[in-house]
Amino acid sequence: MSRQPTDPFAIQRPRRVRVQAPDDATFPIPSGSPEHSADAFYVRQLIRSQLRLAVSVASGIIVLLVGITVLLSFWPAITEMALFSIPLPWWILGVGVYPLIIMAGVLYNLSAVRNERRYRSIAR
Repeated sequence: MSRQPTDPFAIQRPRRVRVQAPDDATFPIPSGSPEHSADAFYVRQLIRSQLRLAVSVASGIIVLLVGITVLLSFWPAITEMALFSIPLPWWILGVGVYPLIIMAGVLYNLSAVRNERRYRSIAR
């Protein structure tokens, strides 16, 4: 009594072959430093603090300029004032804003240097 396979495709299936690595195969071990070292962590923190500082200074300048624009738009009496025959809004925008922008730049630079000094003291 010969037994016929119930699956008609069983005859066509190839035999299973076991594939494995050779006995002398080795996996390469990374020789570099690990990705998540303390140095990488502190560098990321420095970048984040510098970005946070830049965004806060930029947003402060934007708030200042928008505030001046709103002040000049909603208080029309300022546009009629003049100092040495030059309208007051021109004085505000031409003379008053630039020292504030320069001061923001100087404060940004001092804070950025302080952040980097703090990083260097930790990274040593």
